[in-house]
Amino acid sequence: MRLHTQSLLKVFDSIQKTMCKDKNDKIIFGIGGIIVMAALLPYLLLGGNMVVPFQDQLDGEVLCYMLHAKYLFTGTTVYPEMMNGISANGLFPPAPLLVLLYKIMSPQAAFVTNQIFCMLTAYAGMVLCMHQAVKNRLIAVFCGIVFAYLPMFSVYGLCQYGQPVLFYAFYLLYKGRHKRTALGIVILYGLMSSVVLVGYAILGVGALFLIWLAWKLRLRAHKWVFIGWLSLLGCYLVTNYQLLLQIFGIGSQQTSHKENIVRYGQNFAESFYTVFVRGTLHTPTHQQFIAAATILILICGVSAYGRMKRRMRLAVRLLGAGLCFNLFCALFFAFYQSGMMAEFRNSAGGILKEFQADRIYWLTVSVWYFLLGLDLYLLWEWLRSGIKNKRKICAAAGGVGLSVLLCISAAIVYYYSDFNKNIHRLRSGESYEQITWNDFYAPDLFAQIDAFIGRDKSSYRTLSFGIYPAAPLYNGFYCLDGYSNNYDLSYMNAFREIIHGELDKDEALRKYFDEWGCRCYVLCAQMGINHYLLPKDTDDSIWAGEKLAFDTEAAKRLGAWYLFSAVRIPNAEELGMTLLREEPFETPDSYYAVWLYAL
Repeated sequence: MRLHTQSLLKVFDSIQKTMCKDKNDKIIFGIGGIIVMAALLPYLLLGGNMVVPFQDQLDGEVLCYMLHAKYLFTGTTVYPEMMNGISANGLFPPAPLLVLLYKIMSPQAAFVTNQIFCMLTAYAGMVLCMHQAVKNRLIAVFCGIVFAYLPMFSVYGLCQYGQPVLFYAFYLLYKGRHKRTALGIVILYGLMSSVVLVGYAILGVGALFLIWLAWKLRLRAHKWVFIGWLSLLGCYLVTNYQLLLQIFGIGSQQTSHKENIVRYGQNFAESFYTVFVRGTLHTPTHQQFIAAATILILICGVSAYGRMKRRMRLAVRLLGAGLCFNLFCALFFAFYQSGMMAEFRNSAGGILKEFQADRIYWLTVSVWYFLLGLDLYLLWEWLRSGIKNKRKICAAAGGVGLSVLLCISAAIVYYYSDFNKNIHRLRSGESYEQITWNDFYAPDLFAQIDAFIGRDKSSYRTLSFGIYPAAPLYNGFYCLDGYSNNYDLSYMNAFREIIHGELDKDEALRKYFDEWGCRCYVLCAQMGINHYLLPKDTDDSIWAGEKLAFDTEAAKRLGAWYLFSAVRIPNAEELGMTLLREEPFETPDSYYAVWLYAL
């Protein structure tokens, strides 16, 4: 936490020196910071009832941080709570430094603290980058706010939130200014991000820039850029050495279930459209309007380039460069997801099949909102020029464009933000149908189950059906199922025996498990793919005449004692399961109920 605070204070101090030349600048920047900090209020007021997107956060990464924090400094590399003992590499934290936060705080407090830290870092970084480019404090602060409010996943640390401040740090190193502060930011980013998710892309782009400097014989003059790049690389090597050893097959390593993964090609046009226009789950940019405005403004800027002032020309060049970069990322993603590449990766195997080089598109989020600032700046300058030179059409076009872009971009970000969801939760309470922290983890409900069983949780193993295994894991149960993108292939094969009857019913479900398998869950053909959480008002008629084909003997061989089920299993006795209580475990506010079966 001390490193978090000191680094953030240095960033804010750098902002004050860079753009806060007078009292008005400080007020404007402070107001922006308060608006970002306002995102904390719903979390504080709602507590466990806060709305949190659970996919890839509550169902995976939060548990990853909790287990790493539990065994931090113990030398333990196998965590017995999950999958009969999962390797630490199977739950590798995307932001290693964040483990310390989960060590000293409750998971909920650590999650909220990290969320606000990431948002403030995003705000500060975008303000610095934007102000350096356009020298307009209002536009810089506006872009900082909307970028901070994007619904990015804070469990990934600074992977996306921290990109602007990292780019600004490298800009300082390029200029040879504030070198110690800049290196501190680079190191912080390395400790709070993942080399697998985005770090490799940043290192790759940085390497290309260093090669360009060397070709221009300017590397010696900008040696601090190289030192910064080496510092980032060193952080990733130190924090990820165990994972890198496994990736490159060095030493005695388990055979990962990823050996079974089969890549399938995607439609090129759809993939391109997704990244360039719409945005993905992990890059929730919602940039449709920004992309259209950027293309239109760039065309206008190029046509009027010769009549522009120096800074406007720079803005047009940056606009073109940023748009080309995002276009390249979208094209590369579409190519990498194509059928031709899928066939090549499957035949090549090993790291070529597993490595997701297309994640370079994670860099596009910050670029899109940098382009938004450039768009606003050019429209503002056209408005000013039109007023000054009494060109009514130019002034009207600039004013209308500026107003529309400001309002629509802010409205879109607010609509999709987690802040908006939590404001709705505050206003509507339980009637707002979004899953909360307590809905997902259900601590009161699992406390009832623990008291009913009355045994040390480490003395037995559990399975979950219609419930994410992350919920019992969060509450201290030892689970045979779980989510991991890197676990033992032999365990995958053993677990498959439990659900093979259900996999045989549905070819899509079979491929989902056999050819991907990261969700090592008790899958069911009746529920299909991506339905793992059944509310307590689920209509039991969907099970009419349906017999679940679970192999309880295979589950017992893995050590299963109990099954937590969100529904009453119609053929439980036939499967060799005993219902331990005629009524399910639930609370008035619980999202789901749990039927407890003994195997």
